[in-house]
Amino acid sequence: MFKSNFDMLAPIYPLLIQQFVDDYNLDTGLAIDIGTGPGFLGIELAKITKMEIIFTDIDSDAIALANKNFIQSGTENGAQFVTANVENLPFPDNYADFIMSRGSIWFWKDSCKGLLEIERVLKPGCYAVIGGGLGRYAPETMRKRLLTSMHKELEKKNEKRPSLDEFKLMVAASGLKKFRVFTDGDVKSGKWVELNK
Repeated sequence: MFKSNFDMLAPIYPLLIQQFVDDYNLDTGLAIDIGTGPGFLGIELAKITKMEIIFTDIDSDAIALANKNFIQSGTENGAQFVTANVENLPFPDNYADFIMSRGSIWFWKDSCKGLLEIERVLKPGCYAVIGGGLGRYAPETMRKRLLTSMHKELEKKNEKRPSLDEFKLMVAASGLKKFRVFTDGDVKSGKWVELNK
């Protein structure tokens, strides 16, 4: 999974992180990348902010790869690498200034419990963005190419993602206190939930 999906999506990570930095005025503090895989999203955040990054994944091999990739990136931010399940995060309440996860929610056993754990760990007044998509900053030609490749990959694996309405119902069922569901913008692709505490 790491090779095909993450490598194919490599061009969007800097764009998605720039969107998060712009939307949430990120610069310092502690960020958690949940379901990090090889760590590309967290590494991109480290490249353009002073934030300390905690890379988390349920798969210890993914954490080892994220650690290796982070070292090779040459960024100097503080970093931690934690094998953890999103349903039982080993962090205290009100801990993180920003939490992000792209593409992992589709694989969580209990998405409602995972979202509530993220809400618990988030500091008051801060944000988390969880979901999947290419972000608003992806150019249209890149978007078309990647969406075509992603749909072919899903068909080959016989996997399906929830519709936007199904995603909204799933998020609403979690009992989050403050959230909004949104897409990648005018193109209506992508499904994201923004948690605010």
